[in-house]
Amino acid sequence: MNTFADSPEGRPETQPELTPAIPRAPEPVAGLPADQLPAVPRDPVWSGLDVFRLLIIALVILFASVFAMLAVVPGATFKARALRLTSLPELMIVAQMFAYLLVLGYMYILVTKERRSPRFWKSIHWNWPANIWPFMGLGLAMQIVFLLLGRFLPFPKETPFDALLRRPATVVLIAVFAVTLGPLMEELFFRGFFYPVLARRFGMGIGISVSALGFGLMHAAQYGYSWASVLLIFLVGLVLGTVRAKKDSVAAGVLVHAGYNGTIILMLLIATDGFRHLEKLSSQ
Repeated sequence: MNTFADSPEGRPETQPELTPAIPRAPEPVAGLPADQLPAVPRDPVWSGLDVFRLLIIALVILFASVFAMLAVVPGATFKARALRLTSLPELMIVAQMFAYLLVLGYMYILVTKERRSPRFWKSIHWNWPANIWPFMGLGLAMQIVFLLLGRFLPFPKETPFDALLRRPATVVLIAVFAVTLGPLMEELFFRGFFYPVLARRFGMGIGISVSALGFGLMHAAQYGYSWASVLLIFLVGLVLGTVRAKKDSVAAGVLVHAGYNGTIILMLLIATDGFRHLEKLSSQ
C-alpha cells in the first residue's frame, strides 16, 4: 500500500540518489533561448586522450628517474653502473618515489592549468570520508580473505618482489611506500583519472572492471607474471573501484588500499621481529 498515493502533501519532494551524482542539464529559464542557457560542466574535465597522455608522461618520468640514479652510483661504464644500481634496490625505490611526486605535480597542472578547473581535489572527487576506520578495516579484511584464497591458487615460489625482501633498509622503504605514495598515486590514476572517463562513456560496471584490469596488469611484472597474482590484484581493483563509485570518493579508495597494504606490512613486521630477521621469510 502506497501511503503517499492520496496525499500529495506527504509525498517526499526528492528521492535519495543511489549512484554518484551526475551533472544534469539546467532547468529551462524563461525568456532565454536555448543557446544562451548556462553550460553544464563536464565531469571529469579531462578526456581519455588526457589520461593516455598522463600515462605516457608518467612512464617517461619513471624511466628518467631511474636513469638519473645511474649518475650517483659508481662505475666506469654504463653497464657497470646499471649492474650496480640493480644491486641497490633502495635507490630504485627512492627513484620511483621521486617520480611519483613529479607525476602528482603534472596531474595538478593537467587539471588546474590545462583544463582550467581550479579546485584540483574537488575535480578528482577526493571527498575525504568523515570516518576512516570502516575503509581501513575493509582493507584489512580484504587482505586476510585474499591470503586465505591464495592458498588454493598456484603462486610461484619466488617472485621479483620476494627478492627485494633481503635487506632491512629495502623493506623499510617498501613499507613506507606501500602505505603512502603507492596507494595515493595508484588510486589517483586508476580511480581518480581513468575510471571516471570510462564510466562516463561506458557506464559504471565497465569503468570499474577495465580500471581494475589495468591495475592488475600494472603489477604483473612485480609478481613474475603469475596469472594467480594478477587475478587477486584484479579482484582488489574491483573492490577499490566499487568503493570509489559507490562513495564518490577517491580518498576512500586510498584508505582501503593503504589498509590492504598495511596489513601485509604489519604481518611482515611481526614475522621478522621488526625486520631484524628477514631470514625467517625464506624458511617459511
